[in-house]
Amino acid sequence: MDKDYATIFGRILNNYSPVSPSTMETVIDSGNLQVYKKNDIIFPEKKFNAFEYFQLEGITHRYNNDEDNQAITTGIYTGEEVITPHFARTINSQSIFSLQALTACSFIRIPIGAFDKFRFTNDEIRAFGQRVVEKEFIRNLNYEVLFRSFTAKDRLLFFRANYPAHENLIPHTVIASFLGITPVSFSRLRNELVKQK
Repeated sequence: MDKDYATIFGRILNNYSPVSPSTMETVIDSGNLQVYKKNDIIFPEKKFNAFEYFQLEGITHRYNNDEDNQAITTGIYTGEEVITPHFARTINSQSIFSLQALTACSFIRIPIGAFDKFRFTNDEIRAFGQRVVEKEFIRNLNYEVLFRSFTAKDRLLFFRANYPAHENLIPHTVIASFLGITPVSFSRLRNELVKQK
């Protein structure tokens, strides 16, 4: 495993809960490095999936296809992140959303059986897993409040504050979908904000 990727993986784990170098090494040895190009599908909706994903670098989005087969973005992952845990993103081990690379990305992918074994036998990984679930819950609650009570303009300002420079890195159609507005409305809002400066 590339030493830099191991360092990033350790940083991801420790961002949630302290993990010793020996535990980190044991966990990373059970997985493998996966590299994806821009627009690659990392895993598709409604297909069997039995892995945990740790995003080392890049930008991805989770989405579902609507009845017209248009992608509806429901989340954006940037940089060093844990993708929604397996138990929360699958039903009968089938993914409830797709994950796509919006830029070149790399991941550590760990089989769910191996990771569950760590969770049940290692206190550090159990604590890590608990913190991941807590942060995921808080993030989803914040998004629910955001989308139920903020105007489209406020949602765009939130996006800019939480994802700086992403407007220049990922397709505007993805951002508009994430904000729950049309690409035309997104363009209009951007122009309005430029005029207000």
